[in-house]
Amino acid sequence: MQLRTHLAIGIFFVLMLANYFDNKWIFILMVIAGTIFPDLDSSYSAFGKFLVFRPFQFFIKHRGVFHSFTFAVLSSALIYFFWKTLAFGFFLGYSVHLIADCFTYSGVRIFWPLDFKVKGFLKTGGVVDEILFIVLVIINLIFIAKIIFGL
Repeated sequence: MQLRTHLAIGIFFVLMLANYFDNKWIFILMVIAGTIFPDLDSSYSAFGKFLVFRPFQFFIKHRGVFHSFTFAVLSSALIYFFWKTLAFGFFLGYSVHLIADCFTYSGVRIFWPLDFKVKGFLKTGGVVDEILFIVLVIINLIFIAKIIFGL
């Protein structure tokens, strides 16, 4: 999936869950960070193209360890150890990214290093990806309008 579709999915979950957190802005930022992080291993991704992330790409192939619940759990546990309030948002963003990528042709090795791979039927940047993005933006705007105007 494209970054914008991943972000639209992440924002959907933010809108559903933000009221349950004392510091909503930190929760939102961590969901966004978790949503972006798995694709840092690709020089073709929106953020992975920056030079600072090239060391990741030298050692880790795209849709490898970064695209696994193994890494999501380990990295979230590490964050939890230092900053408890940040961990859930990061894990949520990371998880929805992985689940969305399970629906793509390339799929995801969700329990890396095991070879078990979950693949789907969607083409990244394809028609269904575009439609999903548009539908999510509309749904997110409706939820935002409800929050702002108390509908």
